Amino acid sequence: MKLNILSNKIGWFGKFSGYECLTEYFPKGVSLQITSSKKHFFSKAFGKLIQKYRKWNGISTSEIFAEFSFINKMSYRSMSHILYLESHLHILSLIQKKKKKLVATIHLPISQWSEEKLQKLTYLDNAILLYEEETDEFGKYISPEKIHIIKHGIDIDFFKPGDQTLVKKNKVLFVGHFLRDFEMFMKVYYLLLDSDFGKKLEFHFIIPVAFRKIAALAPIVNSKTVFFHGGLSDEELLEFYQTSYLMLMPMIDSGANTAIVQAIATGLPIITTDIGGIRSYGGGEVFEVVKRDDFEAMTALFTKYYNDSDFRNNVALKQRNFALEQLDWNVVAKQHLTVYKIIIGELKANTVS
Repeated sequence: MKLNILSNKIGWFGKFSGYECLTEYFPKGVSLQITSSKKHFFSKAFGKLIQKYRKWNGISTSEIFAEFSFINKMSYRSMSHILYLESHLHILSLIQKKKKKLVATIHLPISQWSEEKLQKLTYLDNAILLYEEETDEFGKYISPEKIHIIKHGIDIDFFKPGDQTLVKKNKVLFVGHFLRDFEMFMKVYYLLLDSDFGKKLEFHFIIPVAFRKIAALAPIVNSKTVFFHGGLSDEELLEFYQTSYLMLMPMIDSGANTAIVQAIATGLPIITTDIGGIRSYGGGEVFEVVKRDDFEAMTALFTKYYNDSDFRNNVALKQRNFALEQLDWNVVAKQHLTVYKIIIGELKANTVS
């Protein structure tokens, strides 16, 4: 099989993070053409011409060059895949004659889509959705039978539990900034401070420096028990997952959340809200979830974990097993290949008929 891939790289992700890792797990028999944004003189010059002509003012010139390179590589003999659809919606109208062997992956929950952007989905024949919960909502714009559910994968050999003797009971982790419910976190934080163990807790936030101006967190930025980290290596990030006792990270909404997936794989018990795609990743079954804004229930759940290490360790084991069974990139890559074959098979069937 020949695969034509349009990829992206998230600036603060390391080697082992991000959906683009998928391309490293296809079997040897798959022929890959991977196109991604690269900055050089010709790409900028070409992209600037297209940017002006198409009035794509919010799109970088090097990204435009990558998109047209990807379109140029599309052919009847290859399957094409846009890994991050949200970044490339504007090109869908340009590839209508080739769209039958194209699939694109949806990452963001529908709350983050404007009606204008949703309408652009009507140009797409096939989609991969990384969680089940909003299939019906996206099905209003893409034929439901052409929406394929595949979970976000993880490198289970890198993101794995560490030495359990190094887990620090008072170390609490919060990772990322996008769609995080910092207001709810603060309500839980203040309740925890009033608990018997509250003064012992350390709260570690891993947030890129550029995104740290969060109004809700202003009262605690100078606290001696609150720490902010950024610019970490893959190994440093892993150490936080492996040595923390809990992840306390309420969400406003969620599709497939990278931090949640990484916590699952490392066996770091997750305390979060029952929203978006959380249940597709074990929420409510593998680990307990809490209704949004029910900060008292979230505090109670935190206390349950803190006072019962056996309960905590059992959830950690269940999360790890969930990752091994359902999130391993080797498993997920095979699921992608199955979807590609289904799409190609349907195309052949339609051609024959």
